[in-house]
Amino acid sequence: MISRRKFGALSAAAASTLAFPMIARAKDENVLRISWTNTVSVGAQMVHTLKNTDIAESNGVKLELIQLSNTPAISESVVTGASDIGIVSDFGAVTLMAAGVPVVPFAHQCSFRSAILATPNSGIKTMADLKGKKIYGLFGITAYQNAQEAVRKAGLVVGKDVQFVNIATTELSDAVRAQKIDAFFIWDPWVAMFEKSGLGHVLSQNMSPSMVAQAHTRTLDKRPDVVKSFLRAQSQALLFAANNHDLTNGWFRSMEPAKNIPADVIQAASNFDPHWNSKKLSDIKCELTPKALATMDKMGEWGVAEKLLPKAPKASQLANTALAKAVDAELEVSSFNLKTVKVKG
Repeated sequence: MISRRKFGALSAAAASTLAFPMIARAKDENVLRISWTNTVSVGAQMVHTLKNTDIAESNGVKLELIQLSNTPAISESVVTGASDIGIVSDFGAVTLMAAGVPVVPFAHQCSFRSAILATPNSGIKTMADLKGKKIYGLFGITAYQNAQEAVRKAGLVVGKDVQFVNIATTELSDAVRAQKIDAFFIWDPWVAMFEKSGLGHVLSQNMSPSMVAQAHTRTLDKRPDVVKSFLRAQSQALLFAANNHDLTNGWFRSMEPAKNIPADVIQAASNFDPHWNSKKLSDIKCELTPKALATMDKMGEWGVAEKLLPKAPKASQLANTALAKAVDAELEVSSFNLKTVKVKG
């Protein structure tokens, strides 16, 4: 979650980057610096595929992958020019647009699940059983919005029947393992991990959260060809990952914070993304759909109501959809032989 002070700092950073646009630019026009986090299933396997194969190079683009810890850090790297493209949560992209920063989403990366879970000793079996209870989780993220919507759909009043408590994800994990709380919300692969370990069972789940690619409008306007090369490589890498589960799940687990997540948990979480079992390139779509953009518009309105955002941006108006749409149309009629992909190392 980004504070109002941070909003001002990001806006100032964006202004200074506009004033000196060449300072942080990659020298090679075919190089793109991608900031990302190794925390979300399918998206992570796709990035690892780009890292560990020749797919990017085969599309004429060189990627410098910068692993960061979370969406706010990734967003800041794009604003300051430390990276060209950031892979962030959908609400993270909305947050930057609300700050008035000229950084916009331009492509879909992956879909994942968020959920409300109850611990086994809580006695909670249904959403109705949450009345009078506290639900713990990290505020200011899509999973928080989804959890509130689920509570309301169950006929409960947020703030009256159910209290939400803000807690960092690491502290939440410790509290769940110690069985000190009754209910919580989180996202995959952590949902699947708590399910498998018997530390929580799902009361309500939502498959709408997504990771998106965002970039400065200047990058999208001045370097459209190299951005489209990245999108082609991304779609091909995702198809490779979808047909090499064991290999790419292993790459995901090779780096923190995913090292301790069992392979079958990663597989279970990944299966919630429709792309994870794609068999041909035309199955992969990277365009931000009107439905996805409408969801982001709704996130902005929710963010204002929750006093998380200073204003509600219109993602449906600000997002750049043209580049991804063009790549999807091209790949719809293109062939791609997975056997030609070379694994590095």
